[in-house]
Amino acid sequence: MPAFVIFTTGIMVMVLEMVGARLMAPHVGTSIIVWTSLIGVVLAFLALGAWLGGRLADKKLSPRILAAILAGAGLGVALTACIHPLLGEHVMQASPNLYLGAVLGALLHFALPALLFGMAPPYIVRLSLANLASSGATVGRLYALSTAGSIVGTFLGGFVLISYFSSTDILFGAAAACGLLSLLVSARNNPLGIAVVLGGIGAAFGSASYASWQAAQGMLPTLETPYSTIRVFEGLAEGRRRVRLIQTDPGKIQSGMYLDDPIDLYAEYTRYYALGSALHPEATRVLMLGGGGYSVPKWLLAGRAGLDGAALQLDVVELDPGMTKLAREYFHVPDDPRMRVYHEDARRFLNTNARQYDLIFVDVFNSYYSVPFQMGTKEAAQALRRALAPGGMMIMNIISAYSGENGLLFRSIHAAMATAFPELHVFAVNNPQHPDSVQNLMLLALPEKRPDLAVVFDGDAAHLSQRIQAMLQTRMTQAVTQDCPALTDNFAPVERYAQALLR
Repeated sequence: MPAFVIFTTGIMVMVLEMVGARLMAPHVGTSIIVWTSLIGVVLAFLALGAWLGGRLADKKLSPRILAAILAGAGLGVALTACIHPLLGEHVMQASPNLYLGAVLGALLHFALPALLFGMAPPYIVRLSLANLASSGATVGRLYALSTAGSIVGTFLGGFVLISYFSSTDILFGAAAACGLLSLLVSARNNPLGIAVVLGGIGAAFGSASYASWQAAQGMLPTLETPYSTIRVFEGLAEGRRRVRLIQTDPGKIQSGMYLDDPIDLYAEYTRYYALGSALHPEATRVLMLGGGGYSVPKWLLAGRAGLDGAALQLDVVELDPGMTKLAREYFHVPDDPRMRVYHEDARRFLNTNARQYDLIFVDVFNSYYSVPFQMGTKEAAQALRRALAPGGMMIMNIISAYSGENGLLFRSIHAAMATAFPELHVFAVNNPQHPDSVQNLMLLALPEKRPDLAVVFDGDAAHLSQRIQAMLQTRMTQAVTQDCPALTDNFAPVERYAQALLR
């Protein structure tokens, strides 16, 4: 029995930690800062729990006390499941920066269950020590089982549970499992353990039932995929147009769609991809890195980019299959033979890709909470350059400032891209008059110098639409400050650079 209990508690700890990152993601993102805070807090309270559990075992040794510890851990997990939606939002609103918010969020969510889980192993070990002559073997065996349980919990949580169950349901299930463990180790009836089991099962059933009721009512969902928590909701945009939105990071819109015209591009920065089709109208092979709500792919397929629709070949690389499924269901993404979808990391795709494209659109920088550094390095620039056909164009969306302290992230990516592309142009989407303000910056990269474009950029663009001419007017003409080293795969301190943006 002790072996089974300590193995199972090892599983519970890692499931709690894996799910914890999902609980915090909608409020603080999924950056290394969040993982550092979560791991640090959980380890700290596991250590404190181990110290307290050892002292308690020396003072009073009883299976019923162990049962109470396990039941208390289950109640702590159930409490986290109940309060996390409201708690996470208020923590970030009250926190002056991401570091403090991530640590405080981890403390409030996971300190109590981690403390109680930490108390269990030393107490189990003390209960199992019947013969001092074999105490070393007993301790080693039990701690090996605890570690093995943690390994199983890591793979179970990351590969299975998160892929098929909501975070809340997983937590309620873990709470019920703790209650069952409590009943198993208790020599007599254990009302607290029974309450945890029944409460966890009932809450999980209620949560699942509510989700089913939402779906039946046609309500917009909050979905959890192996990569993110995705919230879909509706609101009013400028001009009182109804819009459906996707949110994956706190306070930031990942994608949007006008309900009265699903093809019309909602986000202002996405309209800048029209620079590619306007300056390279004969393009037929297009690569879109980052599908999201598939706004740009829909726009391309519908012919609104002005390219030859019959000859169009569109490849879309989207990391999350759940995002694609959601886009097809809620954002009118068609099944079109001209579009191939690849579900993998954009950099991985580029590393193995052998094709060349006339236009490459990069939209993987959804926010500065979780910057995919691997797409802004010198090595990524070389991979993008290899994928670009002669005469082609690459357009990348970057969220940063152009100059000043808030522009460190942009300038480091710009320096990396400059190592592979001989000609770069930058367009400030939201506020070109204030280059030190955080905004969408569209980086246009060319595989060879194009003197002919200088005429267009200098004002001879009468042959282009008024919308394109207006975009050209937002081109930044002041030189990019060379004060940041280019990002590399080996050194990319994007979290430090992005911290300035969180002010």
